[in-house]
Amino acid sequence: MGLRALSRSRAAVGCTLLGAVAVGAVFAVGWRVAMAIRASAVTAHPLFLGGFGQLIYLVALVLLVALLTLVWYPFGAGVAYAVGRQARGGNATLVGSLRAVRNAVIPLARWLKTLVAIGPVAERVRSENDVGQNEVAAGCEKFVVAAIMLDSPTDLAHAVERANRLPPEPGRERVLLVGIGGTAVAVAAVGVGGYLVPSLPFSTAVSLSLGLAVIGVVVSAAVDAAWRAQAYASADVP
Repeated sequence: MGLRALSRSRAAVGCTLLGAVAVGAVFAVGWRVAMAIRASAVTAHPLFLGGFGQLIYLVALVLLVALLTLVWYPFGAGVAYAVGRQARGGNATLVGSLRAVRNAVIPLARWLKTLVAIGPVAERVRSENDVGQNEVAAGCEKFVVAAIMLDSPTDLAHAVERANRLPPEPGRERVLLVGIGGTAVAVAAVGVGGYLVPSLPFSTAVSLSLGLAVIGVVVSAAVDAAWRAQAYASADVP
């Protein structure tokens, strides 16, 4: 359902392509920085600077993943808007979808804060206008972004309330498994091809593998956003 809903909306496809470009550009820069840190760690003293450099390298990779998730976040919201509008019999343009994301930036930011503010951190960063994780029904958090984009672009609490009304909707796990599994298979195939073809430089094989990984993850995230939006927009929520 997710892939079909995504492919039927030109605006959703456009948001996916723009998101892929943005994520790819940030990944390219971040990967170069991480590799530079790793190279410094390898050439440093193994008992002191080497170990510290490896730790910084791992931290840099974690921060890079978090940054890529943040970069994709608004484009995923644009996909949700475009697919949701189409599921309800309307239409959405690429410009209109991006404008809708801009108009909903405050509740989207507050929802992102809700997701990352865990434990003692939540007490420090949350305000009275935010929503706590305990206020979201189990299994309904996946519909909050769609509820924001389609029904409540200014009120996060109202979006969470609407998302909480949806019954459990199976199928998302299969969508993610197929997307991530397909990406892993493609990356492995390129890696094996690079090993079996002597004329293919190792650096080229690595670059192709990384490129496929980024594209596969972005497409998987877009299909997931489309599935969630389709499920939410098609549900009979009063």
